[in-house]
Amino acid sequence: MIETPGRLTLMTRVRTLPHRHRLDLELAAGSDPNVDPLRRERARELLSEGSRRKLAWSLERLLAEADSPPPPLSPRVPIARDAIREQSSAVETIVERLKAPSYVSPQGVAMVSLLLADGAGPLYRGNSENAQELGKDLDAAVDAIDHGPGLAG
Repeated sequence: MIETPGRLTLMTRVRTLPHRHRLDLELAAGSDPNVDPLRRERARELLSEGSRRKLAWSLERLLAEADSPPPPLSPRVPIARDAIREQSSAVETIVERLKAPSYVSPQGVAMVSLLLADGAGPLYRGNSENAQELGKDLDAAVDAIDHGPGLAG
């Protein structure tokens, strides 16, 4: 079976699963996705339509949650509602990029994936510098999505 960014085999996902966090960190740092076979496979997975759609949906859900009151008791990590509302235009820009059919860099997608997964990161912390830090992280992700290292053929 031929794999494309939109169609990944189960074997690809199985090979990258135990290394996913490390590979995302490497990709987010700007490492060339074409040098290492596992990094290339993870980049392809991140660029898949399903992965991009899931990340966009997660960001949209955070935007919706930021505009509603926090639940009284929840096992979920609380989100940084004020920071997310303040940076909503940057979040929406990323959502647009992820949903667009045009090519995006795996670096930026990895940055978004890590940002969403970091329960101690600026999407979830509620301190005074949080909105600025979140803004910097989101701006860096947009720049990387548009200009980061690409995936070869």
